[in-house]
Amino acid sequence: MRILQLVTKRQYRGAEVFAANLSSELIKLGHKIIFVGLYNNDQNTLNVENAENYDLVNDKSGSFSIVLVKKLVKLIKQTKPDIIQCNGSDTLKYMVAASFFLPKTPIVYRNISMISEWVSDGLKKELYRQVFKKVDHVTSVGEEAINDFIRTFDYPKEKTTVIRRGIPIKSVDAISEAQKLRKQLNLADTDRISIHIGNFSQEKNHIFLLDIFEELKQLQPTLKLVCVGNGVLFSFIQEEIIKRNLENTVFLLGFRKDIPELLASSDCFVLASKVEGVPGVILEAGSQHVPSVATNVGGVCEVLENAKTGFIIDDFDKGQFKKTLLRIINNEDLKTGLGTNAYNLVVQEFNPLQNAQKFEALYKKLILQTNSGKGI
Repeated sequence: MRILQLVTKRQYRGAEVFAANLSSELIKLGHKIIFVGLYNNDQNTLNVENAENYDLVNDKSGSFSIVLVKKLVKLIKQTKPDIIQCNGSDTLKYMVAASFFLPKTPIVYRNISMISEWVSDGLKKELYRQVFKKVDHVTSVGEEAINDFIRTFDYPKEKTTVIRRGIPIKSVDAISEAQKLRKQLNLADTDRISIHIGNFSQEKNHIFLLDIFEELKQLQPTLKLVCVGNGVLFSFIQEEIIKRNLENTVFLLGFRKDIPELLASSDCFVLASKVEGVPGVILEAGSQHVPSVATNVGGVCEVLENAKTGFIIDDFDKGQFKKTLLRIINNEDLKTGLGTNAYNLVVQEFNPLQNAQKFEALYKKLILQTNSGKGI
């Protein structure tokens, strides 16, 4: 099969990294991948090895670009994919527009979030309801997310499938990487590290973590928070850290590619999000034997087994979050046990090859149905 994976930008963020990892597994299975970003990413560009990698336009301009539609149509006519997967709302919008000028090719949409959170407006919801009529199948990262999708758009359940993330497991020397990180941040061997990885945006709720670590600075000054990522609120959080005198407690690393190494260097992963689909970063932490403490939103409960691979905190209870984090950090046996369980969960239920094989089977089914002239 020739498979077009369409992403917003070829960047190191959740949906794009998922599409890239899936593409790599599909290539191993013998398929050809066209990995395309709508918009050029001028730094830290995500490439899929042995795939055809493209970008269509330099920047996003306005709410809709006819030029982008034309370029997408031209690319598809040149590359002739058997099936197209859209990863992100912009990719879907432009692919549906392009489909009016192309021979029928099955379109799959990959849903990774609670879609009702960003299409609550009546007009916007109706617009996307019409867009999704042109989509042949919707896959989702979890049960909560797909049920939310079905409810939001009255979408036919038989045209949906839950296919969980495949999490590649990288072998990392945790002791060596921890020493490197401590040296970089000028931390002592006795300091403990909790880590957050994610975009600096409102929904990731960094302020919640700053509130907690403002108290933890007094209770247990050896416990540090390392935040990885960038985004629109990066400078604001940076200023908040200075205002709260947390410069020696909270550290911002910015964009990093060495995520497995950073996770392996830490004692616990923390997530305080207001909105999530199924956060793959919890699984990435588990792949390095690192437990998590996370707020109970979206599909968190599908990747974090409470009291087994980490702990889920209800109602954004800062006191409970703080106590739970301290409990893990100060109990080596508990931390090790949770981390081992988290690793086993990733190995058993989030295997990248099995994930790719499920997509492969779905793609073949959709192509066959399209070629035979039958509806989905």
